Amino acid sequence: MFDALGSLISLKCALITGGHDVVQHVRDVMMKPHVIVATPGRLIDLLENRKGFSLRTLKCLVLDEADRLLDMDFGPSIDKLLGFIPRERNTYLFSATMSSKVDKLRRASLRDPVKVAVSQSSYEPVKNLMQHFIFVPDEDKHAYLVRLMSSFQGRSTIIFANTKRTVLMITNILKLLGFNVVGTHGKLPQNVREAALNRFREGAKDILVTTDVTARGIDIVGVGLVVNYDVPLDTTTYMHRIGRTARAGRSGRAISFVSQYHIPLWKRLEGVLGWQVPEYELWSDVKTEVRENWRPTVEEAQYHARRELRDDDKEKDKKKKGRVRSQRYDDMDLEEK
Repeated sequence: MFDALGSLISLKCALITGGHDVVQHVRDVMMKPHVIVATPGRLIDLLENRKGFSLRTLKCLVLDEADRLLDMDFGPSIDKLLGFIPRERNTYLFSATMSSKVDKLRRASLRDPVKVAVSQSSYEPVKNLMQHFIFVPDEDKHAYLVRLMSSFQGRSTIIFANTKRTVLMITNILKLLGFNVVGTHGKLPQNVREAALNRFREGAKDILVTTDVTARGIDIVGVGLVVNYDVPLDTTTYMHRIGRTARAGRSGRAISFVSQYHIPLWKRLEGVLGWQVPEYELWSDVKTEVRENWRPTVEEAQYHARRELRDDDKEKDKKKKGRVRSQRYDDMDLEEK
């Protein structure tokens, strides 16, 4: 967005993230960009290990998704980063959800801070976002999901799951049943994740199945539906997930599957939100239809999807054992030498 909006004033922007060529990063920063957009880890790597690169002239620091950047994964990196930059600077923290961690850094690292809130509640959704839940028997979640996707065929949809394994299973089932779907999760290489997102963003794929790696900071125009296949583990994650739709004044819908095992978690989530999410009325009479018409087809797809996952696991195990065996032989050669 800096490239697009800054083109008329010849603004130079450098992108520094993991999973990309470090040499290219060095070239980019040597061009003295006006703006650097970076992930903390790779930026600190350059600051510590690349001579001639510094942020001594930095005027403005922006932490986007500030509450996420201050958790256990990123917190130490941010502490290091603050040691590399001038104390005399403007600092901005942005977050859709304000947590105690954000308040702590605001008190510890900023002078005379000002808090600006665009809504009264941290968990107040936009008015053009419709939220619903569907009570789904745990053993029939895949069948209900396929039935739901058939109702919204062709609509740009993001399906969120809590684990990589669930993402892979859902993606395989939907592919086997002819849906135009792509899956992504945090264990994939950066370039593979970006390729999956681009296919979805460009409309080559209608459905994106993902973990919470895509719940923040992703702005994809036209996402009309978000499905929480798994109930998120906390309210902040829920807000970020449903925030992938109904963006920039557009309307959108978020539907959450709630099984018999997750009713207490869902009730706690509603309690923190401060409102009760209504049940999806259009689905009050589809139980018999799902059980009789959709379950047999989906069960067959489940069987083949599980086989594919098992085959993939076996192939990965073979490659892993091969790498270990190869390393062992290399070590033996070194000992002989």
